[in-house]
Amino acid sequence: MTDQESTVLEAIRQDPLASQQTLANRIGMSRESLAGHIMRLTRQGYILGKGYMLASENPFVVIGGANIDINGRSSNALKMSDSNPGFVSQSPGGVGRNIAENLARLGENVHLVALIGEDQNGEWINERTRDAGVNTQDLIRHEQLPTSTYLAINNEVGELNAAIADMRIVDQLSPERLQTKMPLLQSAGHIILDANLSEDTIRWLATLTLKTTWCADAVSATKAIRLRPILSKLSVLKVNQDEARAILDSDEQDQTKLAKLLLEQGVQQVLLSLGNQGVLYASEHTCFSQTCLPSSPVSDSGAGDALIAGFLHARQQDHSIEKSLHFAAACAALTLESADANHPNLTNEHVNHGIESL
Repeated sequence: MTDQESTVLEAIRQDPLASQQTLANRIGMSRESLAGHIMRLTRQGYILGKGYMLASENPFVVIGGANIDINGRSSNALKMSDSNPGFVSQSPGGVGRNIAENLARLGENVHLVALIGEDQNGEWINERTRDAGVNTQDLIRHEQLPTSTYLAINNEVGELNAAIADMRIVDQLSPERLQTKMPLLQSAGHIILDANLSEDTIRWLATLTLKTTWCADAVSATKAIRLRPILSKLSVLKVNQDEARAILDSDEQDQTKLAKLLLEQGVQQVLLSLGNQGVLYASEHTCFSQTCLPSSPVSDSGAGDALIAGFLHARQQDHSIEKSLHFAAACAALTLESADANHPNLTNEHVNHGIESL
């Protein structure tokens, strides 16, 4: 950045709503020269789009799915091929959106990049996500497709039995659409993506040369294979065992070997979810497990999203790997006690209080 660009950036920082002519007069520069500097600063990622919104310092940028979650929970033992009495609720969801909300509730600066429809559900997701503390100005509206919907059927103890996901809109989050978000991507300290994105989009992201830390959530065994093009760039990959086997095209049953095979693909750190057994962490020099923490489960929706968000947040606070995993497990345990995919009290204070009370 040149001295003149620094002067322009500081003037914008002091009065981001000022017109170009006002800024030019204030710093003794022609409006044409100022406009040129603003264009270059935007290309470099210091200014994010309209209104002279300045790039924040190393924000988390999450790219992925954002949808309406409709959850049905049976009152009694679930009977397949039959009508079951129970409870139905609606909440904002989507793996990427859930991770973004969890990070925001934990105090991180988070931007969400996702596609929503020009419909009531899209506006509802926007409002609810923004109210949780996520920066939603980079949500993209699709003119034709509806906002994604995820329909889950849970048994009487909150375990998922079946689900249908109408996420056609996510496939339209193309490289062309993401190209408009380059200033934001260039400013990111961490970029987190989920495997709801199309393989073409993930392959395009893998070609970018950005000074950022890449992380990913595998989402499902069916979609996990889409992450193969970007494995070598990932600092953190969160998977379960089925997803890991799908990525590797392997029938390996040993948990530690699965994690090490992913490391051989270039992933730096693996969070291998072991279900009710906890999570296995593996890196080049370390491999150990963290057991699940006590909880009173209501629904298992979103627990994995809380796990990776909690881990990334704790590492951002310079906690050790062991402490970060313990914090992540506490986030997952707390989320299990929520009927929605995000717990409204997922804060540093609440999570740490839960840890201290064990």
